[in-house]
Amino acid sequence: MTSNPLLEKARRSLQVAEELLDSGNPDFAASRVYYAYLYTAQALLATKGLGFSRHGQVIAQYGFHFSKTRILDPVFHKSIDTAFQLRQLGDYQVEVPIQPETIVHLTEVCRRFIDAAAKYIEGLSESSAE
Repeated sequence: MTSNPLLEKARRSLQVAEELLDSGNPDFAASRVYYAYLYTAQALLATKGLGFSRHGQVIAQYGFHFSKTRILDPVFHKSIDTAFQLRQLGDYQVEVPIQPETIVHLTEVCRRFIDAAAKYIEGLSESSAE
């Protein structure tokens, strides 16, 4: 299995999110979970020769190319949206009502997202090698 730098960064971001959550910082963990989703979406869009500088573009184009087409489970797109909203709260609000359980759930879904993305990307590599 080949390694994708963006997926590796997503995995590291998810690990840091879990560490932040374990130390009682769900607001900062929300940001790292969101970035894990973002890096994963960027890795997937790159397989189509697409790259975007704005987060909203990445999320929308991921939805268009992978969720709407059902190449990957639409639950991942919904989770990216949720993670983005929580990241906004965590980064820009002083008193943040982010529940740790919400971050745990987003982390679990993100882990499945990264795995699904890796499988998809690996499948592309195998078919192009044939």
